[in-house]
Amino acid sequence: MKHASRVIGWLAMLVLLGAAGSLFYFGWQRGDESAEVPPAESETVQPPEEPVVQDTVATLCVAGDLVMHMPIVNEAYDSAAGKYDFTYLFEQVRSYYEQADYAVACLETTFNGPPYSGFPMFCAPDELAADLKTVGFDLLSTSGNHSLDKWHDGLVRTLDVLDAAGMDHVGTHRTQAERDAVKVIDVGGIRLALLAYTYGTNGMPLNEHPYSVNVYTTDYLTDCSEVDYDMISADLERAKRADADAIAVYMHWGQEYSRTPSEQQTALADFLFENGATLVLGGHVHVPQPMELRQLPDGRTGFLCYCLGNFISNQHDPYTNLTAAVNLELTKDAETGAVTVSGCEYIPMYMLHPDASNEGRYRLLDIKQTMQDYENGDTSVIGETGYQNLKQGLTDLRTIFGTDEVLL
Repeated sequence: MKHASRVIGWLAMLVLLGAAGSLFYFGWQRGDESAEVPPAESETVQPPEEPVVQDTVATLCVAGDLVMHMPIVNEAYDSAAGKYDFTYLFEQVRSYYEQADYAVACLETTFNGPPYSGFPMFCAPDELAADLKTVGFDLLSTSGNHSLDKWHDGLVRTLDVLDAAGMDHVGTHRTQAERDAVKVIDVGGIRLALLAYTYGTNGMPLNEHPYSVNVYTTDYLTDCSEVDYDMISADLERAKRADADAIAVYMHWGQEYSRTPSEQQTALADFLFENGATLVLGGHVHVPQPMELRQLPDGRTGFLCYCLGNFISNQHDPYTNLTAAVNLELTKDAETGAVTVSGCEYIPMYMLHPDASNEGRYRLLDIKQTMQDYENGDTSVIGETGYQNLKQGLTDLRTIFGTDEVLL
């Protein structure tokens, strides 16, 4: 029995030793694993950065009135090609219109096909529309005292020609539906609602097409003195409801050949700004009139030019050959959506008559560039008399528009 007890004891000891070894082994394994794979540290999650919303900045270039007298039309005819080409008129200055996000001018003629004519019943070749597009223009105001020079049919054909050339237009209409629609243009990402008006139609009645021309006077066949403020106010309210960021208004107004605005012009300008306009762009009087930056009721900066004078014309009486390209920098606030005029400069220009040109041709000149070329010995375009005329023209423009060409 003693021998059996010893055997049982040894067996019990072996079992205990085996269990202890297993415990040691598995404990060592767990310790080893924990050493190789440390517990994951808690990670700090960074919130995503807010995207930076940038203001929208764009440039609108504004030119004066295209008064297409027959001597200019005749000179533009290329007999070898059998067509008209007006692009040479703009060779020296076209970069100002091409570089802008959007460029506008005022049309003082119609496109009704041949025979062509100048004052007093204007009609120009269709090529002019395409050439204006070629040199950088995007829109023409067609609301003026010459809108009905070729009656209603001529008005309709003019709009058809502009459409075919890819040119936007505002101020005259083929239908009542076109009149009721608000023209909205995209200027480098800034949407402008655009309206356009004229004081009259040179005594030509609208008759059964009252919607065809935006006339702002109720006595347009006589004195053109009674302003239809109710109509303008209703149009401005409709423009405010359009999908646009700001409102610009083209005005054909004022007393011809006067370098100062009339009482009607100043009253209308005040009314337009007080009722929502940011830009007021004037034409008609054939000579330059003042421009200014206007503090708007809500604190933004607006722009007013009573008249930029003739852009293209055969007139060469004092001041009638002076004009400018105005570059307006528009900024749309990224947070509020409000549009303000954040920059403004004008480029003085001169419409050169063939009699004063060493080339013997019409040409629109950048005054300062041409003067500099002459001072550097280039007499291909002007001589000493032409240089003195440009020098006087620059002085006159600075007197009317402001002595500093950068207004803001």
